[in-house]
Amino acid sequence: MKYVFVNGSPRPEGNTGTMLKMLARQAKEKGAEVTYYEILDKNVQDCDGCYTCDTEDRCVKDDDMIEAYRLIQECDVLVIGSPIYMGMETGMAKCFADRLYYLMAKRRLAPGKRAAALFTCGLADGHMVYGYMHGRYDKLLRHDLGFEEVKTFISPGMKNRVNLDGNYYAQETLKEMAAFLFPEE
Repeated sequence: MKYVFVNGSPRPEGNTGTMLKMLARQAKEKGAEVTYYEILDKNVQDCDGCYTCDTEDRCVKDDDMIEAYRLIQECDVLVIGSPIYMGMETGMAKCFADRLYYLMAKRRLAPGKRAAALFTCGLADGHMVYGYMHGRYDKLLRHDLGFEEVKTFISPGMKNRVNLDGNYYAQETLKEMAAFLFPEE
C-alpha cells in the first residue's frame, strides 16, 4: 500500500502536522510505503483557472504540484490535513485543493483509491460548527476527483499547540482515522 500525507499547516510541528506524522508512522509500521508532503516547503502556485488541463495533458504551472500529481496518481490512500483558520482550511491548503482540478479535468485517477481529510480547530465544539467541511471535502475527493472511499475528520479543542496524549478529541480522532486508514484485512 502507498500512502501520501499532505500537511497544509503553516506550522509543520503544530497539531495537524503532529497528528499526520503519527498516522504516517502507523502506516510505515504496517509495512506501507509512505510519502509526507509538506505544502509549506513546496512551491505551489495558485490555479489560474485557464482550463488548459481540460484539453491538454499538462498544467501550465511548472511547480511542485507536478510531483504532487504523480504521488496522488500512484498512491492507494491520500490523507490531507489542515488547521481551520477563519472558518476554512488554510490558504495554502485551499491553493493545493484548487490545483487538484488537474486530476479532475480528465479523471486522471485510477479507481479504488481512498482518501481522508483531517481538520484541527481551536473551538471546543468545532466538530459541530465546522461540519460543512465534511460536505466540501466529500465533494472534492469523492465526486470531483473520484476517490471511492472518503472520510473527513474534525478534531476540535486544539487551540495553540496541545498535548495530544491529554486531548480527548485528538485521541478519538486518531483512533477513528486509524480504523478508516488501516482497516483489518
